[in-house]
Amino acid sequence: MNRTASSGPRARSAIRRILAAFAATTLLAGCSVFDRADADTAQGPLAGKTIELIVPFEPGGGYDLYARQLAPELGKKLHADVVVINKPGAGGLLATNDVWKAKPDGTKITLLNTVGHLGSALAGAQGVRYRAQDFSYIGRISGEPDLTMTAASSPYDTLQDLYHAREPIRAVATGPGSNEYIDAVVVNAALKLNAKVVTGFVGSGEAWLAVMSGYAACHSRSLSSQLPAVKSGDAKPLLLIGDQPVPELPGVPTLSSLANDANRTIIEDHVRLIASGRSLAGPPGMDPVVLDAFRTAFREVVTDPRYIADAKAQKRPVSFASGEEIDQLVDEVMHSSPEYVALLREAFGG
Repeated sequence: MNRTASSGPRARSAIRRILAAFAATTLLAGCSVFDRADADTAQGPLAGKTIELIVPFEPGGGYDLYARQLAPELGKKLHADVVVINKPGAGGLLATNDVWKAKPDGTKITLLNTVGHLGSALAGAQGVRYRAQDFSYIGRISGEPDLTMTAASSPYDTLQDLYHAREPIRAVATGPGSNEYIDAVVVNAALKLNAKVVTGFVGSGEAWLAVMSGYAACHSRSLSSQLPAVKSGDAKPLLLIGDQPVPELPGVPTLSSLANDANRTIIEDHVRLIASGRSLAGPPGMDPVVLDAFRTAFREVVTDPRYIADAKAQKRPVSFASGEEIDQLVDEVMHSSPEYVALLREAFGG
């Protein structure tokens, strides 16, 4: 009896110690859970998530390289995992339509060829399943002019020389709807050149070989794509399709500088479209908090001097514009003149 009486208090005391320890552990664990939740909230609405960055073209091209440089840096800012996924097809429309119908929760965004994206919408091109103004635009990463050039061995030294050709000149392009095709159609109409657009090339490289061989007179692509050939002496620059001169190309006219009363509206509309460049966007209806997080992170990444220097070293120039600025630019482009829209329909084969 004495043993039973004496062991009772000791047992009860041990049980109390165990319960106290368990309560303390539970309380600490609960605090830990709440602390992690608070930390995730502090890191932003996309913290811990996987974000698909859809590239509408094959791996290895310019858009793919831009995306793969951007993804890890954007992920760090958002405290998320940004994964690049290539989804080529239909000149970029396959990926664009896919993101258009995605959930607007921030887990799927795309790097747009905004020129083709807006041009397709304006022209009412086959396969367009979106309303361009409704995308959630995050910002522009690049917005360079296009450059029309000819081979170093060409008889044409300047743009004016094209007017003196004895027969229609040939401008090459990969196909209807491409930037180079749109450039050729619009420049021919605006400047009254006697030009014919020749297509059927597998890629821009093959199109340029047609100029180098003397089969065609000129070819237009983005400035960064064309400059190496000019600097190496293989090409002569003829026309900058933009509104600002480029220091590396002194004396080369801009398209805007050739505007007159007859062609001004078309030229302004086209320069505005080309300026839309490459931009990042999400589906329509994105939560304003999520969109703001994307815009802030994107701005911080692509305006960082080290990021800009790295991009320049990789021949991927950065020309940042905010999401709000792209919203406005898209609205202006989508209200282009009927004359310009008619040219785009021609350029898209409509």
